[in-house]
Amino acid sequence: MGKCYIPFHFEQIYMTGVSTLVLMTETVILTGTVLPDSDTEKRLVEQAGPELEIIDVSSKEELVESATDPIGIMTIETDVDESVMEAFPSLEFVSVHGIGVDMVDVDAATERGIPVFNTPEYCIEEVVTHTMSLLLACERRICQYNTDVKSGGWDYKLEGPISRLSTKTVGVVGLGGIGVEVVKRIESFDVDIVGYDPYVSTEEMEQHGVVKADFESLCERSDIITVHTPLTESTRNLFDVSAFESMGSGVTLINAARGGIVDHPALYDAVVDGTVAYAGLDVLESEPPDDDRLLGLDNVVVTPHAAWYSEDALMELQRQAGRNVADFIRGDTPEHVVNGSVVE
Repeated sequence: MGKCYIPFHFEQIYMTGVSTLVLMTETVILTGTVLPDSDTEKRLVEQAGPELEIIDVSSKEELVESATDPIGIMTIETDVDESVMEAFPSLEFVSVHGIGVDMVDVDAATERGIPVFNTPEYCIEEVVTHTMSLLLACERRICQYNTDVKSGGWDYKLEGPISRLSTKTVGVVGLGGIGVEVVKRIESFDVDIVGYDPYVSTEEMEQHGVVKADFESLCERSDIITVHTPLTESTRNLFDVSAFESMGSGVTLINAARGGIVDHPALYDAVVDGTVAYAGLDVLESEPPDDDRLLGLDNVVVTPHAAWYSEDALMELQRQAGRNVADFIRGDTPEHVVNGSVVE
């Protein structure tokens, strides 16, 4: 269960020899810059008691300088690591607007008994749809055709021969909620599907029509690879030089998960030498990109970390994040706790 908060505390102030009790309101910080407004979070959090303070910062250093010992942090993209937790001794929870929690040091939070919340279900439909859009755009050469026709061309063989999807093997890396939904969509094209996820059993994969494989085998067997695993220490640069070396030629790679899962210099070389024929990327190592050579390649389709977005998903994101915090403050266990052991 969460802790039940009285949304204020008393501080004793001494002025000219007189002791005075001052009522201090508890504060939750919302940090980030991508939301059009924060009315939903403010309403849900403040109905539960604390004041919600919005701080427009992008770095953990700015966060520490700008905030005054909040009981909670709601982060969209600002890192919350051990140094932030040490700076705020009253911190009782961290809430992430999103599925991935790679911007939070979950281990440090767990050691301090601080629960970390996320919103894993708000954009499944959108990410699945975007993944399929990137996959089909690459396989059917949509972007290349569009550019050619608008430049005066009219050549259906512009990009060389195209094969039916039903002749392909699709490798799905990560069989969580999004990966499973991608499988449901892609199996309608009558493809063979192999999956890599060390946390999902062979039997579970078979229930979805997926053949379980180790990572190297998936790379060797797949004509199309789509990535849906979280970014962790074990998945950072999972697609490195050795992974690309184990692939055949002409692979399509789709990544709508996290940019850090793919080693971009290695991917660039793999595209140039033909190992990867097409790449569809919604995420990059650095966002917005600084100097990413992949952007100069015609057979790499890039979108601006937009797979999550629809107006419906945005509203659901704000509702889920606000409810997580409000539930915890009221003494209930939030629906989505990453390190659930701290609230058991």
